[in-house]
Amino acid sequence: MALHLYFDLTQTLRLAEHAVAANEHAPSFTEHEDGIACPGALVWVHDQGVYLMSSGLPRLRDPNRPDSSLIVYAHGWNPDTAGHRRDADLGGDDFAEHLHLTEQPTPLITTLRTAAAADYRWLHLSVHPDTDEVRISRTLRHQP
Repeated sequence: MALHLYFDLTQTLRLAEHAVAANEHAPSFTEHEDGIACPGALVWVHDQGVYLMSSGLPRLRDPNRPDSSLIVYAHGWNPDTAGHRRDADLGGDDFAEHLHLTEQPTPLITTLRTAAAADYRWLHLSVHPDTDEVRISRTLRHQP
């Protein structure tokens, strides 16, 4: 069974635009280990909640928390409003995965921009045991 995470598209696009505009990026663990530069990504994080942030440097600062990066929580996964949640599909460990924005043949940044212009509301991340799938949605189809 899949876990379905929904992120507000307008807020997510703000993070994505920051990442693609940045000249430098925080690499993923694998990119760092392999000496590969990060091309710009949304960083999908599971620690205190589940959220996205920009890989761009300097960091996009949260105006409400000046020492923190701006993040977008998955719907129902903000520990301040939804409590601390766990799901077996996310595994037991915290992680940070990069969703690259400019990879071909269809760059994710293009999909996000097109979807926002067409009034889509959500970035939908389906988490399966051995794969993850990024889609765009107008509605929340799966409630947490």
